[in-house]
Amino acid sequence: MTTKPSLPAGPGGKTLVLHIGDHKTGSTSIQYAFANGRVALDGRRLFYPAGLSHNHLRGPAEALFGGKKKISREEAAQTFTRLARRIRKADADLALISAEALDAIPAEQLRQIVETYFAEAADEIRVVAYVRPHAARILSSFATQTKSGLFNSGPLEAFHDRLLSQGRLFYHPRFAALRAAFGERFLLRPMIRARLEAGDVLTDFIRHGLGVDRFEISGLPPANESLSLEDMMRLKHLQSHHQHLKQNLRHALGWEVMRLLAEQPPAAGATRLELHRGLAEQIRATYLEDARAMDRAFFGGEALLEAELNAAVENARPTAQSVAPEDHFSASELRGLELMSRMAAGLSEVKDVDWVNLLRRKRIAALGDGPDAEED
Repeated sequence: MTTKPSLPAGPGGKTLVLHIGDHKTGSTSIQYAFANGRVALDGRRLFYPAGLSHNHLRGPAEALFGGKKKISREEAAQTFTRLARRIRKADADLALISAEALDAIPAEQLRQIVETYFAEAADEIRVVAYVRPHAARILSSFATQTKSGLFNSGPLEAFHDRLLSQGRLFYHPRFAALRAAFGERFLLRPMIRARLEAGDVLTDFIRHGLGVDRFEISGLPPANESLSLEDMMRLKHLQSHHQHLKQNLRHALGWEVMRLLAEQPPAAGATRLELHRGLAEQIRATYLEDARAMDRAFFGGEALLEAELNAAVENARPTAQSVAPEDHFSASELRGLELMSRMAAGLSEVKDVDWVNLLRRKRIAALGDGPDAEED
């Protein structure tokens, strides 16, 4: 592909790129690469001040505007002030903040944070996001929330209803607000493999998000691989024993199992999670107007997201897959899962072990010789 970068480099000075997801658009792959020092930019120096990601910034962002307050506004302000200071002092002409968790922050609030704390940290500031087609997003989110123990009951139809009640996949109002807040400094890219530079989100992000034309990517560890339906059901059974624990521990446990699964050879005959036709048609009917509005506003009127909705219906299986673990394993396998799940649940209740940080450190250590894990 020979297209020019979507956001060309600034005329000089320092450029800060704020990458805000969306969720389920390859953010983990981008974060792994930069946290592990796997990207070399020809003639550019990039500063990535995180051990993995900046998702911890969501809490301070919410606290600044009176939302969920685990910390005070003063502490939240200090978090952004310290980060901006590090960026300002860095010997680099590019700086990157990557936090898909910030996709939950309203556009106007995000603009105020950027202008209040980062205006003096860089000469140019850009905001970059990716959007995943509606049907694919539902499948991927179902897998993630099953893995993390956030959704542990009901079929895909029930999950679709849950997302619909939250309104999160009506993309156009949210992205239109980001464009209104940031103008031409905001870039939205489609998370569609055929539309990504070299079919790869990391390559696409470097070229279009960072605006860098020449670069080299070295070997990367596996990150955020898709779960097979069978492994998803193993995790679902495991998480059913952890519903009484805090969500951050369930999340960390899910990630640790994913990390261990990535070290295993692919299972023969593994099944992919798929939509069935009835649900695919329901999803298309629900989000068709939103897809068309997105195509008009952000993709030059080309029917990108609309075509993906149509393809989801055309490629759907005729009947629904079971998402009940007992339908996928023998009685002997279920017995083993039950024993291991109970043992893990018992260990996770040990009070003098900080399992969340322990599992997070293991995840970062698995990246190899990346940068220090300081995140402030």
